[in-house]
Amino acid sequence: MTKLLPFLFIIILCSSCAVATLATATIKTTAKIISLPIKAIGATVEAITPDDEEAAAEEEAEAADIEG
Repeated sequence: MTKLLPFLFIIILCSSCAVATLATATIKTTAKIISLPIKAIGATVEAITPDDEEAAAEEEAEAADIEG
């Protein structure tokens, strides 16, 4: 009986740690699943819209064509 009590205590302690670890893993996985479409949309918008430097260079080229 004296060996059974510490064994049960360790089992209960380990199971609570396992539950906490599982909950943490579930939350992290859910966060990654939610953030994936957001990153994809951001990458799509980034690919579609021109960079400011490219737009400025095109405007300068157009202005030079009009003047010259």
